[in-house]
Amino acid sequence: MDFDLYGDDSRGVIKLDPRTKLLLFLASSIVSLNLYGITSMVVFSLLLCVLLALCGRPGTALKAFIAFAIVAYLRSCLDAQGTGSAGVVMICQALATIFMFMFPVLISLVMLVQTTRISQFLAAFQAMHLPATIVIPVAVLFRFIPAVQDEWQGIRKAMAFRGIRIDAQSVVRQPFKTIEYMLVPLLFSSISVMEELAAAAEARGLDAEHTRSSYEDVRLGVADYVVIVLFGGIAVYTALNVRRAVMGQ
Repeated sequence: MDFDLYGDDSRGVIKLDPRTKLLLFLASSIVSLNLYGITSMVVFSLLLCVLLALCGRPGTALKAFIAFAIVAYLRSCLDAQGTGSAGVVMICQALATIFMFMFPVLISLVMLVQTTRISQFLAAFQAMHLPATIVIPVAVLFRFIPAVQDEWQGIRKAMAFRGIRIDAQSVVRQPFKTIEYMLVPLLFSSISVMEELAAAAEARGLDAEHTRSSYEDVRLGVADYVVIVLFGGIAVYTALNVRRAVMGQ
């Protein structure tokens, strides 16, 4: 089974706790909603890309920042057209702006998912003393996504053996038939996968009342405190500035 959707930080220069990455995702969401300066957004996005590279994903960080730089450059070119631009230019400006201000959220989500093993997630949730009613559904969900991804690859291969293509061209020409070929087997496979994962979670004692042991050593280190103070401080400062601006009006 291919679990490329979830990664690890074994190649990273620094190793962050999953709870730190969750806090980083929250801080990025706050900054994206409250930061309006383009220059500040570029600096904040650069910091996130550098952190992603240090966590073991330098290639992904480089590609993401290049894409961000291209969109920022295109937006500056569109802004040079002036306020009396055509409707298409205004739509492109809006799309570029949405991408730029959603970029920190996307990068922090990529960092959370692609640099954290599923076992680290579960160990972090247990360290947060979350109830089993939350841990078990999350554990099943984390394992359900790559399992369905593997089932989807099998469905595509089975359809190819029968001479049925599932691609963009087929969707355009025969949308309802293609959806039928896609959804019906995928839904039946998803039901069986979900039942198997739920049974496996209970068999492993995820619903047990006592504290479960784990091979993962989840603890906050120096890098975690630096990231928490830096990005948490940026999020708090941004939110306070927006509040002052609103109250000043």
